[in-house]
Amino acid sequence: MLLIPLTQVCVFCFWYRWVTKHCDPVTATAWHMVLGGAILAAAALAADSGSGELASRLQQFDGNDALAMAYVSLLGGAASYGIFFYEATHGSLTALSSLTFLTPMFAAGTGFLVLGETLTPVQLLGAAITLAAVFMINAPASHQSADVSKE
Repeated sequence: MLLIPLTQVCVFCFWYRWVTKHCDPVTATAWHMVLGGAILAAAALAADSGSGELASRLQQFDGNDALAMAYVSLLGGAASYGIFFYEATHGSLTALSSLTFLTPMFAAGTGFLVLGETLTPVQLLGAAITLAAVFMINAPASHQSADVSKE
């Protein structure tokens, strides 16, 4: 199920520079969110396949759930995607997309700090390798400045 929205994000990253030449970045991001939500809603309806489980879950939806959804949608979704795609038009897509590898690390770190989850040595090693890789991708290359000064 996660593969569908991830594919959409990848496609949109490549089309974003072209799209923002023809419309506002906020509008483009909003349409991206609407299309992604429509795809996920269709997938949820297809997965429900008439069992009624989706309808029963929606009946339990209350005001606190609506506030939580608004928070996640506006800050976790629209604001972060807006910043991501704005930066995609002005910077290196390689460096920017490498930061997405930190998402599972933030989830694991939050689980550790807030929920008291434990991390195995293998998970910690994986986190260290990920941090090192993201740092190497985003660190300024000191050898490039030396090559430019020789010319």
